[in-house]
Amino acid sequence: MKCPSCGADAAGKFCSTCGAALAGASCAVCGAPLTAGARFCHVCGTPLGAPRRAAGKHQMLPWIVAAVAVALLVVVFVARSGGPSSSMAGGGGPGGASPSGPGATTTDLSSMTPREQADRLFDRVMRASEGGNAGEVTFFGPMALQAYAMIGKLDADARFHVGLIEAALANHTGAIAQADTLAQEAPRHLFVPLIRWEVANRRGDTAALRRLYRQFLDNYDAEMASGKTEYDMHRTRLQAFRDEARGALGASSR
Repeated sequence: MKCPSCGADAAGKFCSTCGAALAGASCAVCGAPLTAGARFCHVCGTPLGAPRRAAGKHQMLPWIVAAVAVALLVVVFVARSGGPSSSMAGGGGPGGASPSGPGATTTDLSSMTPREQADRLFDRVMRASEGGNAGEVTFFGPMALQAYAMIGKLDADARFHVGLIEAALANHTGAIAQADTLAQEAPRHLFVPLIRWEVANRRGDTAALRRLYRQFLDNYDAEMASGKTEYDMHRTRLQAFRDEARGALGASSR
């Protein structure tokens, strides 16, 4: 058969050339069925094509948690060495209201839940991305994705985080996969155009940017009135994007 992603001759469950899923493949992490040609799981966001490991998720968890803890210790070291990083609490970047800054140097890692550890790594990746530090994005991004993969089922806020991390890593297919999954669950969710906008912006697709601005504004009022808790956590970022969209669309915005 031909791989639907790269067109190479392929057999089995995954393409040996590009790693894309073939007909009948399933995610090695969460077990979800995969669409032929997919390179990331639409449920958990895991990159595809890697062989299934003999050890189960629960057997691997201590090693993953240990890796995340080491990564967080590096974060603390960098924060102490370089001084306090600019906080995202003011909504200056894609992540919105994630806590960061001087408080990171006094965090007791043992008191953090797996989700809190994942969010801390997300925060670090976003700060590095905003600062143009590609090296740190490349170093911390995969750790953050693995941390979210070990949580289990992702809520809308976690999918937003994973989508932004994937975009920062230039894994556009993975970012769009998170947006698509959110759209299936809640078609008007504001995080959907936000994730897609990040990808379109990195691709320089100006037509898509305007379309996504319009989609965001069309749904903004009703969605913000819906009471979704994830909007409260990113309210400043959402309001800033609304203003940006209105400015970009000019007279056509409302």
